[in-house]
Amino acid sequence: MKRIVTAREMRACEEKARAYGLCEDVMIESAAAEMFRALEKRIKKSELTAVFAGSGNNAADGLSLARIMHLNGYRTEVVAVGENRNKYASDRLMAYIALGGKVVGLETAKLRADGYGFVVDALFGIGLSRAAEGEYLEAVRLMNSCGAYVISVDIASGLGSDDGTVRGEAVKADLTVTFAAYKYGHFLGEGANYSGKVVLADMGIAVDVGAILTEKSVPKLGARKKVSHKGTYGRVRIIGGSATMPGAPLIAAESAMRAGAGLTSLCHAASLPDAYRKRVKEATLMPLADDNGDIRCDAAALGEIMRGADAIAVGMGMGKNPEIINIIEYLAHNFDGVLVVDADGLNALVSRLDILDGHKCRLVLTPHRGEFYRLFGECKESEIVSCVAKAAKELDAVVVCKSNTTVIADKSEVYLNASGSPAMSKGGSGDALAGAIAALSCRMGALCGAARAAYDFGVAGERAAEALGENAVLASDVIARLDTKR
Repeated sequence: MKRIVTAREMRACEEKARAYGLCEDVMIESAAAEMFRALEKRIKKSELTAVFAGSGNNAADGLSLARIMHLNGYRTEVVAVGENRNKYASDRLMAYIALGGKVVGLETAKLRADGYGFVVDALFGIGLSRAAEGEYLEAVRLMNSCGAYVISVDIASGLGSDDGTVRGEAVKADLTVTFAAYKYGHFLGEGANYSGKVVLADMGIAVDVGAILTEKSVPKLGARKKVSHKGTYGRVRIIGGSATMPGAPLIAAESAMRAGAGLTSLCHAASLPDAYRKRVKEATLMPLADDNGDIRCDAAALGEIMRGADAIAVGMGMGKNPEIINIIEYLAHNFDGVLVVDADGLNALVSRLDILDGHKCRLVLTPHRGEFYRLFGECKESEIVSCVAKAAKELDAVVVCKSNTTVIADKSEVYLNASGSPAMSKGGSGDALAGAIAALSCRMGALCGAARAAYDFGVAGERAAEALGENAVLASDVIARLDTKR
């Protein structure tokens, strides 16, 4: 599994590694060797690579890389930044010089910067706690302005390892090669804007803590059996819509079907038949009693919806309907399948979370950041993962906190999903994800279903953006590109 850890968790894993024989020198050399493997097909021998090295262990990694590159025929020079290097960095700088490597100062680098094809950022590591100053700040600015392809060692210098906040100014990397585990700062806050593509290098350190990255870590949806029927693949009910937002449950239903649900039923206000009859082909319709488009809480009707259902998604496009809270309460305590509460369903739960106490269903809440803060209170960026995990544990639920990096947690496990595109910042995206979660939860369970749906939906968004451009993508374009084979 690909793990994401805090700086403290990473140091604890390194301490365990030292206990079974991986001393600091071995870890530094392993990191440099793995980084060289990641870079040798990206960096051209004919172009000059400048390694900007600070004074700590991150610099030692970069200096070992410079030595390996030099010995393998790459054009390199080290830009030595700052003084008082620790023993590991100092020894590697001397080894590089002894082998004929070239070292320049920052002022010389400024004069030569136009000639750099690649720069390696080895100034600061995961322990950074304050903004760069003086010569270090000048180095950050030079790397960002020289026009070269920028590679950061472990994490972009100036970026907070635990929260992705920028400490003053930060290196804007095209590629980050990180070691043993991803760091939260690669994904949270502004991390995605500064990390570029993040490559994980294995250096022999066991990591069994932290969150799990959805990519390649969530099980794939199993193949459909030749001998099967629609009931084999889950029956999903979508409850939603109102006079002003009839399209939201349509989007959720279409997404559930595209994500593989065997049978999807759209449960809508009976007074709005024209909003659905001509637009629904594959799903079945279940009209519900309503008041001017606001669905009523009717125990008999909800009982019919629950009968035979594996998953129910509720809340999309329901507005400020006062009956939502009663509908959710009834379903939560009487339904034994997966209940996905989204959008206006979440708004109804603000200050009313107590109605979920002792719920019978397998509960999934899908708030975006603003909804999460309204439900559970605001928290710092560095605390968002622990806050989501705490909320999931207290509610005995799966909580899917949506953002550019989505945090998915139940009472025992946490996933982070980083797939997706800014093109998905459109109305309807959340409705579509809720439908996909409902469908996949039927076959994979609530946690894996939510994590898999988030990843697959993000990839579909990336494909849609590539095909149509980031501004033109609609939720329906993303749904059309859902592919659960990945």
